[in-house]
Amino acid sequence: METSLFRYVWEKSRGEQIIVLLIILASIPFYWASFDVPKRIVNDAIQGNAFKDGKTTATLLDFTLHLPSFLGGASFKLFEGFQVGQLGLLLGLSSYFLFLVLVNGAFKYVINVRKGILGERMLRRMRYDLFSQLMRFRPEDIRAVKPAEVASMIKDEVEPIGGFVGDAFIQPVFLLTQALTALTFIMVQSVWLGSIALVIVLAQAIIVPILRREQLRLGRERQLASRQLAGRIGEIVDAGPTIQGHGATTYVQSDIAGRLGRLFDIRYALYKRKFAVKFLNNLLAQITPFFFYAIGGFFALQGRLDIGQLVAVIAAYRDLPPPIKELIDWDQQRNDVTIKYEQVIAQFNTEDRVQLDEEGGVERLPETGEIRLDGVQMLDNRGQPLLMPLTVRIPRPGEVALVGPAGGGLEVLGRILGRQAMNYSGRVMFDSAPLARMSVERASHLIGYAGNETEIIAGTIRDNILLPLKRRRPDIRPQGRLSTSEHRRFVESLRSGNTPLPFEADWTDYQGAGVADEAELAQRVRTVLDVLGCAEDVYELGLDGKVTAGLRAEAKAQIVDARWAVAEELARSKLAGLITPFDPESYNDNATIAENLIFGARMSPRFANETLLFEPYAHAILKAESLVEPLVEVGSRIAGTVAEIFAGLPHGHALFERYSFGSGLDFDRMGELAALLDKHDMRSPLDAVAERDLVALALGYIEPKHRLNLLDERLRERILRARASFKMHLPADAVEDVDFYDPDKVMLGASLRDNLMFGRIGHGIADARKKVAMIVRKALARAGLDGDLYRIGLNTDCGIRGRFLPTRLKLAIPLAQALIKAPQIAILDLGAFLATTAEPEAVIARLREHCAGMTLFLLVRDDHLVGDIPLRIVFNGPSATLESGTEEEDEAAMPPPTRQRNGIETMEARS
Repeated sequence: METSLFRYVWEKSRGEQIIVLLIILASIPFYWASFDVPKRIVNDAIQGNAFKDGKTTATLLDFTLHLPSFLGGASFKLFEGFQVGQLGLLLGLSSYFLFLVLVNGAFKYVINVRKGILGERMLRRMRYDLFSQLMRFRPEDIRAVKPAEVASMIKDEVEPIGGFVGDAFIQPVFLLTQALTALTFIMVQSVWLGSIALVIVLAQAIIVPILRREQLRLGRERQLASRQLAGRIGEIVDAGPTIQGHGATTYVQSDIAGRLGRLFDIRYALYKRKFAVKFLNNLLAQITPFFFYAIGGFFALQGRLDIGQLVAVIAAYRDLPPPIKELIDWDQQRNDVTIKYEQVIAQFNTEDRVQLDEEGGVERLPETGEIRLDGVQMLDNRGQPLLMPLTVRIPRPGEVALVGPAGGGLEVLGRILGRQAMNYSGRVMFDSAPLARMSVERASHLIGYAGNETEIIAGTIRDNILLPLKRRRPDIRPQGRLSTSEHRRFVESLRSGNTPLPFEADWTDYQGAGVADEAELAQRVRTVLDVLGCAEDVYELGLDGKVTAGLRAEAKAQIVDARWAVAEELARSKLAGLITPFDPESYNDNATIAENLIFGARMSPRFANETLLFEPYAHAILKAESLVEPLVEVGSRIAGTVAEIFAGLPHGHALFERYSFGSGLDFDRMGELAALLDKHDMRSPLDAVAERDLVALALGYIEPKHRLNLLDERLRERILRARASFKMHLPADAVEDVDFYDPDKVMLGASLRDNLMFGRIGHGIADARKKVAMIVRKALARAGLDGDLYRIGLNTDCGIRGRFLPTRLKLAIPLAQALIKAPQIAILDLGAFLATTAEPEAVIARLREHCAGMTLFLLVRDDHLVGDIPLRIVFNGPSATLESGTEEEDEAAMPPPTRQRNGIETMEARS
């Protein structure tokens, strides 16, 4: 990017800047006239100078154009005006003055609006340019930057720069025209008063910037300290769980407090300097009126200056200090943002940039060829080897096994081949094409890389798997007529130097993936997941996915049909007792008390167990059915029993899982409740918080699971009565919070598994969950819902860094990304993924079959998994040994002899 802010601004916005400058020049005559009219009002209309020598009328609004003497001095009358009396002249000139005020205000409005829009466009362009520069960093350089600092620079640090961009050329010209017009007008009326104003203005323009130099230095320190603070906070947030686990929270709080203290000291010094300069600036500006009143009044008494001129001079001077002050502020802002711009650009301008796009389209490699590594070596920042010099030739297509422990040269070579590391020496050649010189676009088409680091973006599983195919630029030409908003978006994108390609368009590269349309691509996704053995994981996620109101009506009907199919299948297999269905007339012993009470899927946290007692409507229902005291009693017995059971047991014991009541309370809190109940005097009520927590414990109770014998038939009947009241009197504002169970309707907000079972699996039945899952799967297949279930699974939200996904699926996504785009060269690090599967050999066999025709690099930790692959590179730390099936192959693959110079092996430098 351009290192000079003003050159950058002028280059990117020259046309708009010139238009606004022309508008400023057009405003000068009107601005001058607004100074001249007050003089005429005082002299001609009020004092009557226009009516001397017996005149009863005067000319109003006569416009004559006078040429300068060097052009002949001719005059051209543009408008003869009107003849009016003294009152008419006063009203006419006053109206004319009002008109000029409105015109000047309109000019200022237009100039400021265009200036603001220009600034916003340039801010948008600058942020886009910086982000584009970041995308041109080498992979290791991107990993080296701190995300919080980069985000702070792009979002916050360029904000004042963008605000200044609109003022860069327009503001000084606009303010100078105003100041020079006012100063020239004063000079025309009185040279002495004009000279005084000029001296004060020059003093402001010279002294104030000198005093502000210290402000600039403090401003630079403040910016650097703020950026470092943002970076440090980002680091701490990333390592937050580790810091908590080691009990170092107070230590890092002290670090942040120290940084905030240093930032406060800088800002305190900056404020003192800032307001001292402001005081001096205001003092100089207020001295001038003293001279005008004193000296101007003296000239008026002597007759050397008439009253109208004095009034006009004072009125003109009223408009002189503001532009001068703003000019000084502009100069201060110019220095400040120039420094900020240079500091920001220095972080994004780097010599080691990669080429993003391939000119003329991507050219694939020939079907057969060779991958050649010539003296490939990589060192860390201390000069220690991460990968010792390696020379090898690999025929393409083919299979190569990279075997070695985690963290050694194995992973380094994988990153080099996957173009995720470029700071190596030597050469990597794909046929005759150097890997280091390939554009990002071409390399991404040819190479599919999956490393040991899982980089999962926010979105669904499907979004993440298909991310590598989001590379086909959509047609910029509209298919039909553009709407007003779309046209405006398109035009503003071009004016701001952003890409006009709409994000909402279909960017999927079907052709590059070797499929015809979306249906074939969906089948490809299924095939890839089957190869990795993760289809069942997606299926399980689909069962656990929530059914939403946006689901199509046909699918909802199919879910209800599948529900009856599940019931029939259970009856047919004589396993109906595995599930206790939801019956509006009976209590479901395998469901919690809360589920029996509300008897519906809770679609919001309004009726959560933890706060149900404090919810006004729910509390009224519990009170009306006399359930508060019994639930408190059940909760009290749970707390006492659990505290007794867990006394002395280590954390992580199997009983912890069994006695979880879904209340959000930990076992320490249960112990506190038990201790409180032991000391409690039954004659006084419990405090509200303890009562709420005890009710929350009771609401999560399931008799067959917890087996504390706390539910009798009388309490069950009360809960059933409360269920009927809860549904009958539900307020209108809670309709969207609960979807009541109905055997003929889909339960919104509940999982698909719950919708299909429409009940609860019995507790204490061996393998009940597994048996029900098999029956559910058969019923879905009969109902034709397999595809919908799979889509629901693929549309599961991954969460930040994939935290909502099971570990196996989280590790599978990078592998699926590498395979989905059908690359010619696939580099797959299988170490962590194979550790999550029971059949690693089967996974590798399916991968080799799927990748037939590709050049496949398999990175594994156990050489027994790839024993039948003829070409293997075995790593021991940073050094590698080449192994192949025959001695002839070994000799062909071995590096050529190298020349020695002073005992040091010479290698070809990286191209």
